[in-house]
Amino acid sequence: MRRAPSGFTLIELLIVVAIIAILAAIAVPNFLEAQTRAKVSRAKADMRSMATALESYVIDYNSFPLCNNFAIAGNRAPQGSPAADQSPRDNVLERLSTPIAYITSAFPADPFATDMRYSISSASALPVPPSGYLTVTVFDGPQWRTFTYQSWDNTARTTLQPGTFGDGPRPARAWILQSGGPDRAYANLGGILDNFSGDQTQLIIYDATNGTVSFGEIFRVGGQSGGDLPNDDPSDIGYGGGVYAGVQRAQR
Repeated sequence: MRRAPSGFTLIELLIVVAIIAILAAIAVPNFLEAQTRAKVSRAKADMRSMATALESYVIDYNSFPLCNNFAIAGNRAPQGSPAADQSPRDNVLERLSTPIAYITSAFPADPFATDMRYSISSASALPVPPSGYLTVTVFDGPQWRTFTYQSWDNTARTTLQPGTFGDGPRPARAWILQSGGPDRAYANLGGILDNFSGDQTQLIIYDATNGTVSFGEIFRVGGQSGGDLPNDDPSDIGYGGGVYAGVQRAQR
């Protein structure tokens, strides 16, 4: 008696392939979402560690590390490129790891390293959904691989190194750390620190409820607040107060 040939029929194979495709369509997006959520958690945890180091530093020196307004410490462009951060004056966060080790590494990698920068120098340039996201100018920037850092005197503009524009060193009373966030583009901090109120700053803070990969940056601030109004408002009491107040709300 002849046995029937064994094996799968074409229909059975197509059904199996279809089931695998459906499972992959369900699993892959969930895997990518989990990756993004893990990177956000990592960025926030690293910022908390750096915040602890900064608070330890200020106890010893009565000032947070100063920063150079036009070469933010931690920006690491490839060596040899025009934007390469090669000046020792600009590597200010290295003070957190040497000569006293307040933290093991002063330059933890940003999980959302990016080459892009949003030009948002005023509140009027904020991207307003649904069309605004496509109208914001994005520039190629230095290849930022670590968090950006800025510090400022709570009654004046960003603190500068001695000899820069004739300014002497002023004690840094407040600071901000910034990650590019899942949209992988940095917002231009200079204009934001100078012109934004706390309410406006809320619009550029990353919020996962807008979508795991959505517009917005991950910030952390510390030190003394300098106000909550744009700096061009006569009643403002200090530089950077708006972004400080807006980020503080998100940190609570």
